[in-house]
Amino acid sequence: MDEGNTIDPFDDLFEAFELEDGPPARGDDSAVPSARAEKPVERPVEPVSAPEPETSVVCTSCGSSNPAHNRHCEECGARLGSGPLPVAQAPMIRATPGSRALIVFGGVLLIVLVAVLFLNLRGDGSTTTTTVAASSTTTLGPNITNLLPFSVEASSSFPGFEAGNLIDDDGGSYWNDNSLRGNNAWLEFSFAQPVQLTEIELQNLTDEEKFRRNYRIKSIVITVDDLQIEIPFQMNDSNSPQRVQIGSLETRVVRIDVRSTYPAEQYEGGVPFDELALQEVKFFGTTAGS
Repeated sequence: MDEGNTIDPFDDLFEAFELEDGPPARGDDSAVPSARAEKPVERPVEPVSAPEPETSVVCTSCGSSNPAHNRHCEECGARLGSGPLPVAQAPMIRATPGSRALIVFGGVLLIVLVAVLFLNLRGDGSTTTTTVAASSTTTLGPNITNLLPFSVEASSSFPGFEAGNLIDDDGGSYWNDNSLRGNNAWLEFSFAQPVQLTEIELQNLTDEEKFRRNYRIKSIVITVDDLQIEIPFQMNDSNSPQRVQIGSLETRVVRIDVRSTYPAEQYEGGVPFDELALQEVKFFGTTAGS
């Protein structure tokens, strides 16, 4: 083998190429176009903004993290933050004619009750007869008179001292309960037709000895059948007439319940009695509708 013409057995396995601007490949006289690497076109790269981190609120009750827009914790339901929650506006209340009339009636009734209470408080310290006058808050007429009940009943009566003596306008007669010292005592007066009452007058025994030796009324509660209220009154331990203001408009029945009494006393050697005594009860007003 001629060393000067030695043929490389691997030449057939590779394709001839030439370097950039270099000489042509060996064994090929033709010019081979240079394989220049094309320079890539540079394009502007748009900056990518990083997503803004979503703020969170930590629940003070359970420590869980919640999105900032949450108003309540997703884990325990506790309220997040201290700001006020939105509240819907309250609907407007439309007053109907019936409700307006009820409100007016309630206001008038309240005025009457306050006036009666005030007059009763004034009457507690009075030992003289007051002037009979119609209340300006009622529709009572000007012709106020002494109204006479047609009957009276009592819880009990001592023989000879019946409840009828209370309405006979006789200063020498009076009513005694049946040795009960006024316990659970009551009186009930009835009228033949409805009446408008302004006052009730209660008269203890005018005789000083009998007044002292009997039990006397201390406090009472008055009810009339046209008002759903009780009228309390406390009497002085006196034998002067005492009046209770009443705002009844149309009643047929008046009931007096005794709540407490003054005890009977000895008088000039005379022993006390066990009976409650009352001499007279009078009613002032007008007949309803007159």
